[in-house]
Amino acid sequence: MKRVLFTCFLAIMLISAVITAGCTEEKRTLPPVVNVGITTPAPSLTVPYGETAKLSLDSPATSEVYLTMTARADSKELGGGRSFMRIAVNGNNITGERLVNKNLNFTYGDGFRTTYYSKDMTAWYLFFSPDFVGYDNPALSDHIVEGNAYVYKFNVSDLVNKGAPNEVAIQNLGPEVAAQYSDPKTIEFYKSAPIIVDPITLEGKGTEVVRFTKLAAPTRIIVGKKSTVTLTISNDLPGNITDVEFADSMLPQGLSGQSVSGTLDQPIPHGGSYSITYNVTADAPGTYTLGAASATFADQTGNYQKISSDTITITVI
Repeated sequence: MKRVLFTCFLAIMLISAVITAGCTEEKRTLPPVVNVGITTPAPSLTVPYGETAKLSLDSPATSEVYLTMTARADSKELGGGRSFMRIAVNGNNITGERLVNKNLNFTYGDGFRTTYYSKDMTAWYLFFSPDFVGYDNPALSDHIVEGNAYVYKFNVSDLVNKGAPNEVAIQNLGPEVAAQYSDPKTIEFYKSAPIIVDPITLEGKGTEVVRFTKLAAPTRIIVGKKSTVTLTISNDLPGNITDVEFADSMLPQGLSGQSVSGTLDQPIPHGGSYSITYNVTADAPGTYTLGAASATFADQTGNYQKISSDTITITVI
């Protein structure tokens, strides 16, 4: 059964600047936003025969973004594989040149060589397996020589909305493959082998394309003295960011001053930044944590994003 599954229809191909701007004290309702820089694993995803499963994944706001997934075709025992998983991000099919974590071609332990991506099917090769271990086990004569059989990592940097939700679709092309057979047992085999994906993530790498920092100087003062807090947003996106709003957290008891909130009246261009400062006064000894500040903005595509700074600590003696 195994060799029938992956030899009947495989097409083996190699796919191969600080800007000036004001911050007003006028407050208003923030626009809808999503978190930036959070990679959230999806739960185990099951895609039955002939169906398509769609999910929304937040993309980190980094210069590089990768779709990483662990996938197999569920079966009671190891049974070879076929190309019948189609993947799309925001409506764009994921094709062979996007695979970055392993070679596009691979070899079974018995010397049979094939490819992870079929151009004819526009689909990815899946192994029929009861777990995510079997074909990576070198103790088995039919293991994948190069290893890493079940994990797929794709460069989708140019397909995602960075710092915003993205639609990822997994399609089970079992009916298209089963249609090539007349044997009822083979057809039933495909029907009973849903695609299992666990987990699936959008992972970031490289430079954060919009950075937001909160700093204090000095961070160790005496009662009655001041520390200056600086909030800075820097834009490394290809275009301008607009409608930028700051909202800082309330000061803890023991420190006095006025945290800032407001809206910039100018865009921040690529390579530009904007900073605003305010003073806090030490009223009593102690160690104080200043909560994270947040900023919202619209990127060059019009998508609103939200980004947060780190917290900072001030010690008063």
